[in-house]
Amino acid sequence: MAKKTIKYYNLPDDYWHRIHFVRPRFKGNIENVLLYMATECCHIPKLPRDQYNQRYFNAIRMFPGNIDMAEKTLNNWRTEIPALFGFYKENKDEDYTETSTMAKFLAENQDLPQFMRFFLYSFQFPGGHMKPQDLKDIIYNNIRFKPAKMIINVLLSGNEILYSNDSEKTMSISAEEATYCIFNDIRVTSGSITSKEIAETILNNRKNKIKYYNAKDPKVFSLTGKPRTKGDVTRYAKDILDYMEIANLLDCQNGYYFLKVNENKAIRLFAEDKSFFNGYEGFYGKSEIETSELSDIEPEWFEYVNATFNPDLFKTDLASIFTKDEEIDVVFADRIKEVVSSEDKTTKDIGNLGEAIIVGHEKMRLKLSGYEQFIKLVQIVDSPSYHPGFDIDSFEADGTEDHRFIEVKTTISKKAIQMYGFHMSPNEWRMANTVQEHYCVYRLMLSEQSKILLVLRNPIKLYKTDQIEALPRDGMDITFDSGQFEPTKLLTWKK
Repeated sequence: MAKKTIKYYNLPDDYWHRIHFVRPRFKGNIENVLLYMATECCHIPKLPRDQYNQRYFNAIRMFPGNIDMAEKTLNNWRTEIPALFGFYKENKDEDYTETSTMAKFLAENQDLPQFMRFFLYSFQFPGGHMKPQDLKDIIYNNIRFKPAKMIINVLLSGNEILYSNDSEKTMSISAEEATYCIFNDIRVTSGSITSKEIAETILNNRKNKIKYYNAKDPKVFSLTGKPRTKGDVTRYAKDILDYMEIANLLDCQNGYYFLKVNENKAIRLFAEDKSFFNGYEGFYGKSEIETSELSDIEPEWFEYVNATFNPDLFKTDLASIFTKDEEIDVVFADRIKEVVSSEDKTTKDIGNLGEAIIVGHEKMRLKLSGYEQFIKLVQIVDSPSYHPGFDIDSFEADGTEDHRFIEVKTTISKKAIQMYGFHMSPNEWRMANTVQEHYCVYRLMLSEQSKILLVLRNPIKLYKTDQIEALPRDGMDITFDSGQFEPTKLLTWKK
């Protein structure tokens, strides 16, 4: 029986350039690490570079599981986090480092999908996240490339092609397809090929059963002359695809990535994006570039990333954290219906969502405790013009008519997180000190996988008895070991 011939996708050598960038060692736990490090960076004031760096390094070492980690690995974290996510800004001329706007936003607003959208929106080639030598290769090959934008446009174009052919399928892309047909093709990364042409290539390759990874292809060989594994070849494209999934731009099924449903507004913002950092433009066309010249542009890059950051962009689709069978209108009443159905989310809406969920929880807690007479008195007291130091006025349901003053701290993430810290404003901390045992922080973590509620009663006492840590920063940054607090069952309000 004749051996079946395997047909491989053949990208000519002249068009092949393997794009690569910093890959964090913590990618498998990225949401927890980013939330933790953003919070820790906010604890560090503006300092001389060596002092900031030492405190930053110590924070990395104290991340759960890192205490016995090799110093080399910790140093990798130290360089990877700012290189990719720009959590701090260095001024070498004046010898100081300060925490960035991006880190402060993530620490204060606790919206990881939105943060990842900001990151992907500005992430480009060339960019200050790259080593100078790699930047030279990008520039010499005339590459100007925003990967998230291109991936989204390829998927949109593919959907249009499939629709025009009366296909009921939805366009998808694998890490292999993204690697060979987008990331490593200079014609694509330099803008010479349209997203429609790329989508057509991918669909035709599927139709003709074209394979991609070929261990005998010299283009996949490492510097040692040995073939890289398929995972090594495709890992950079897969990183971006995975980041886009965390950002709720893509869904992944069986290794194929699809556009996320009900995220049309964010997807269109990426597809129609015209922004680009032009700090490297003066180097294009030069036959010789000094790496020191490229290094000098790095501060401009991080300044650009933080300056173009717009907190009104990319509101998380709050409805995405609920399954279709959840009775949102019954459980969370009119306020939650308005928040979840709105197409124009604000950061405050995340707080509104948490408050509405906890109102439902409190009403059900009172009902189950036999205090139905208090149910109608549970109310959200926060307003745009007045914050009394707590969000919800409820009742203890302990045989008294004592009030329970609840401050709700909500985090939204793609996957369930283990970093439970939060920030309390000066007013909240003062109120907690005033009412003591009747003040509770409801720490609510919402994701597509779970909804976790931790109740911290009397944070002042918890701090004084070393059950939580509190560091002053325009109020208090609270951190604690989640193992000390049992999750509270999140109740659903039903009449």
